[in-house]
Amino acid sequence: MRLKKRLVFILCGLLVLPLGGCEKLSGLKFISKKKDFPVEGTIIAKVNDMPVTLEQLEEEIQNYNQFVDTPDKITTREQKLTYLNEELIRRCLFYQEAKARGLDKQAKTQELIRNLEVNLLANRLLQGEIENLVVTSSEIEDFYNLYKEQYRQEEERRIREIVVNAETEAREILIELLKGADFAQLAQERSRAESASRGGDLGWIKRGQRGPDFTRFDEVAFSLSLEAGQISNIFKDKGGYYIVKVEEKKGGQAKTLSDVWDEIKRNVLFLKQQQKLQELSNRLMGNAKIVIYNEKIK
Repeated sequence: MRLKKRLVFILCGLLVLPLGGCEKLSGLKFISKKKDFPVEGTIIAKVNDMPVTLEQLEEEIQNYNQFVDTPDKITTREQKLTYLNEELIRRCLFYQEAKARGLDKQAKTQELIRNLEVNLLANRLLQGEIENLVVTSSEIEDFYNLYKEQYRQEEERRIREIVVNAETEAREILIELLKGADFAQLAQERSRAESASRGGDLGWIKRGQRGPDFTRFDEVAFSLSLEAGQISNIFKDKGGYYIVKVEEKKGGQAKTLSDVWDEIKRNVLFLKQQQKLQELSNRLMGNAKIVIYNEKIK
């Protein structure tokens, strides 16, 4: 078996707790040899009386498939049998040999087992606290109405610019424009910007696209009062004195509630989960005796 697959098998079998949470730990059930240890599911193998269940195999394969590309995914019965023999059964044997050598009695091993138990039980508790939370339609609607502006599609504008070095020259150009002169032609003739060769055309741009040095440009070019076909007054920004013209606009409309319903539902559920866990944390912290030795943290 290729090294890449071997590493993925190890991740799925041994590291599912830190990677995916306590719900993926059932694959560790088979490591107990106690006769009275409750085994849930269909037993498909025994390694020196240590049971391996169908549910453990399916869960580990599901975890494995999340790490690999489609051609390497395990889907057939033959591939599952290979995984069973080359991974689960082998791991049982390795476990039994480690026990026989007394590795489970080592201080470092005991520390790792204790940390694993802490993480497992903490995650089980948190899952139990939030698993029954639901989001109502009214909560989704209230959230949408409160943050409606954040669901507005980003506006783009097609803008032309004329940039000159002196304010007096900019005033002369503005007067000509107000008299009906063609903006693109004046940009070609008098603008100092690189866009002059294109008649000052910057194409379709978004607010902030030109960078932090063009704050004033964004304020004017994306002003709500500047409609398509209109030109701005003179303003100063990076590179000189500007006059801009909005040729066209697109976007900027707020998404409908139906468009963002599922997204808002996920957001509201997340917020309710966080609130629930924070309440639990505050209650436990209030009843606990906690001592932190700050001087020992370097």
